[in-house]
Amino acid sequence: MKFIIIILLLGAAFLSIRYLMPTLGTAAIAGITAINGESFLADCPDTPNCQCSEASRQSQKVERFTVDKDPGQSIESLARIVENVPGMAVVRFDENYLYATATSPIMQYVDDIEFLLSNDKQSIQVRSASRIGKNDLGANAERIDALREATSGKL
Repeated sequence: MKFIIIILLLGAAFLSIRYLMPTLGTAAIAGITAINGESFLADCPDTPNCQCSEASRQSQKVERFTVDKDPGQSIESLARIVENVPGMAVVRFDENYLYATATSPIMQYVDDIEFLLSNDKQSIQVRSASRIGKNDLGANAERIDALREATSGKL
């Protein structure tokens, strides 16, 4: 009997955390900003749940992806790779920009991932940010590293 009560309490706690926690809306994409005619992904907020190649804070900064092959096909190649990662889905993309989401398997938290082909077509900017919470326990940095490894030599 105690076992059943413990299971019920754990289930109630899980559901409370999952469904009563505040969210930041349906998306946390930051979009593109233009400075002196060049396009950039927006900077991360001052919370550790975001990683970006264009981050102003060193603790959130990651390297851009390198374009090794045809720049015109690089975002499309990246979209195909993202579509094959469990829990990730491409929301929209064109020849210069890709927006995808990543959903965690248990708690179903959604993170937003953006990629932007640089103006010189030599690199791809990247931004991965959690929609809720202040800390992502390194999930966004790990995601970017895994995607970088998966795209090695394919962009």
